Amino acid sequence: MKIRCAVSVGLALAALHAGTAHGATCTVANSTLAFGSYNPVSGSTTLANATITVTCQAVISNSIAVPFMLLLSAGASGSVTNRQMTGGTTNLPYNIYTSASYSTVWDNTTGVSGTCTITGLLGLPLLESGSASVIAYGRILALQPVSTGSYTDSLVITVNF
Repeated sequence: MKIRCAVSVGLALAALHAGTAHGATCTVANSTLAFGSYNPVSGSTTLANATITVTCQAVISNSIAVPFMLLLSAGASGSVTNRQMTGGTTNLPYNIYTSASYSTVWDNTTGVSGTCTITGLLGLPLLESGSASVIAYGRILALQPVSTGSYTDSLVITVNF
């Protein structure tokens, strides 16, 4: 038995925070973390990654670095430590982590930090942009007692800068 499952990371991009760091504005590109088929009788965990891209713009004459923090909501479960996809007769537990070591859950308080570098041109004040990418590491543990079906969850990505 195989189950199709996906987590739409940032599909509802309603919680973007505009900041004033260096007069910059930043946005996040939608990303889908698709686990593909999940076999509940397999002894193997199911892993998937997604790339989240932050793009910042500012009128600058010299290069600047815009530090940012990405936060992920809890999704339908209401708990970042116990995220669950819905869709079958039971929920399918999963989580999203900050690294490939799967030791730190990506949450809505400490998040993941990064820096977006915007490069100016020859000292002229022009609208320039730069982007930075962060990888989200998803994992479904093996042997979850779920029925066949399609499972999804939607998370909101918040960018603070």
